[in-house]
Amino acid sequence: MGEHARILLLGPIVLIGLCYAVAAPGSLDAVRAGAERAILPPLPSDAPFQQRCATLADDTRRLLPDDWTVVVAVPFILGSNATAEEIEHWRRDIVIPTARALQVDYFDTPPSEPITILIATTDAAYEECVTQLGHQGRKEYAGIYSRADRRLVLNLSTGEGTLAHELTHALAHVDFPDMPEWFDEGLASLHEDSEFSEDGLQLIGLQNWRGELLRERFQQGTLPPLENFITGEFSGPQAALNYAIARSLCLFLQQRGRLTAFYRKSRANHEIDPTAGWSLAAVLGHEDLVGVEEEFHAWIQKRQ
Repeated sequence: MGEHARILLLGPIVLIGLCYAVAAPGSLDAVRAGAERAILPPLPSDAPFQQRCATLADDTRRLLPDDWTVVVAVPFILGSNATAEEIEHWRRDIVIPTARALQVDYFDTPPSEPITILIATTDAAYEECVTQLGHQGRKEYAGIYSRADRRLVLNLSTGEGTLAHELTHALAHVDFPDMPEWFDEGLASLHEDSEFSEDGLQLIGLQNWRGELLRERFQQGTLPPLENFITGEFSGPQAALNYAIARSLCLFLQQRGRLTAFYRKSRANHEIDPTAGWSLAAVLGHEDLVGVEEEFHAWIQKRQ
């Protein structure tokens, strides 16, 4: 990401009561100001959790190539073929500021079990790590997230955006387990290319290559109806386009100042609104997705 904010991993923080505070009109700025001043406690700090982290670190170390270093940074297990100093740099300089931003805007529930984050610095190290962990059937070149194992495996040679993408999945699955797939992938993809706000308390999505595909299909008049996109299958032959639509919808919402509200509304209403279509229309002030689609298409057109 070059000069963009370097984004990697969740740090050990918690903002108690944040979800209630942001529910009040106009309260998010005050929450951000308070978070900036707050002394953020480690999360979690109980001895049984620390022991589970230590045990998982030992188990993980035995699975990895011999030249990998594994350290405990509760609630995370961090491993890499890089040096311990580099791992500490990632934890100190990237983990904590990224965590703060994600907690302020989205995630209220901290991990209750350790999350493993493995960072390969080369293609060869990534392939070896994936193979030894039994993930060789996975096709992702940049990184994978195994939800069952709560494990991220990242290929740093593809860029730091992958780190933020996979981390967002891991944290979202703790905070919002039933998150619709299109929104899960859209929010993660938004952070592929992003930067910190001036106060360091928000991650702001930037235009990237996925938007080019969206604009191309928009010009051709071949974008699917928004309702079909939200309710249809995400993976498959149209996966690349679906990622482009999902990321662009999240960027559109963020630029409208409605992304945080949409996350919280869709989370609160997932039982009655499993695809988040009603929540999407509601946060933008529309009666249905037709109105959302018209506004979204107008936004795309301005970026031609």
